[in-house]
Amino acid sequence: MGLVLAAFVASCGGASAPAVTVAPSPVVEAPEDPVAAARTALASPTPPSNAEDLVQRLSLVAASDAARKPIAMRLAAELLLTRRDTARAHDFVLAALPPAGTVVGCDEARAQGALAARVGEQARSTAALRDSFARCGPVTPGAPTAMAPSVIGRHRRVVIDAGHGGSDPGAIGPTGLREADVTLDVARRLAEQLSTRYGVQVAMTRDQNVFVPLEQRAAHANGTTADLFVSIHCNAANNREARGIAIFALEDSARVAARLTAREGELVDGDAPSGGDVSRILADLGLSRNGRDSLGFAQTIQQAMLTDARLFFPRVDDMGVHPARFHVLVTTRMPAVLVELSFISNLVEEQRLRSDQYRELLASAIARAVDQRTHGS
Repeated sequence: MGLVLAAFVASCGGASAPAVTVAPSPVVEAPEDPVAAARTALASPTPPSNAEDLVQRLSLVAASDAARKPIAMRLAAELLLTRRDTARAHDFVLAALPPAGTVVGCDEARAQGALAARVGEQARSTAALRDSFARCGPVTPGAPTAMAPSVIGRHRRVVIDAGHGGSDPGAIGPTGLREADVTLDVARRLAEQLSTRYGVQVAMTRDQNVFVPLEQRAAHANGTTADLFVSIHCNAANNREARGIAIFALEDSARVAARLTAREGELVDGDAPSGGDVSRILADLGLSRNGRDSLGFAQTIQQAMLTDARLFFPRVDDMGVHPARFHVLVTTRMPAVLVELSFISNLVEEQRLRSDQYRELLASAIARAVDQRTHGS
């Protein structure tokens, strides 16, 4: 409904002006990022009709953003291969390969190697990615990715935990979007951003749609001696109007987020045998220090996500940073945060969580905040 402006009295003669109806300004979403658009197009079961346009846009990204050049070139090559344009794809594949001796993220190295094989450049890709492959090692399908011991001592390290998965879909949105699918996709994007843009060594507790027990997630993280543990989730509530971004951080405190207890099933109860001897854990891990570090990371990440999301989307509520003792936060031997991306139970936010643009935006904000915090602390 339009906004009706009240009649006003003209200053010169007292005559009333007619009422004017003004249409509300439409909400204009930002243009879709070429990288996100290319991912969406390649995920389609049919060849994209706009492949050539996306290739041109990705070329511009590569020319203007050195950090995103490899992924832009790789996606452009994949798009060209859908059109059987192997000759042009070959050139983009070579442009995506890093200089010999450069270490890239494990997922990125494998993707580049597989693509190079499709255009007949196995030898050149093997030479360029030799150090990356040596550090990443083989990966068993469905198993968590791991950090190589030779790299751990020389790089910043982050473990990314995609919540739920496999037989545990997590919360499900009004139109059927599954939390487990969103968290895995955002975790992959975050891993790519951290490794390719900021040079952070990354491990994931799961990199496929599989169920990983909470104890195994924590054990895997502890085996990496990482500097930070980031668990990715979507919020949900019985009140479908609830919306916003929130983060929970490790703190040696009895306060917990009760509204998430039933859904996440991740809160540690000091009296429950399944939770382990929490008093001993708190003492052994020195959670006072880890708690302070965790809250610092959480506050930086929360602010980055809010700032970026509010540039492109209307009404992004700040649900705040809260202390909690979730299982994966307490049992990891490092600063740890649990990020609630948005409310998947809210129809508007569920639709945002479906979009590549929103997922890429949040992943980018988290990555930037992690880099800022690790350099600033």
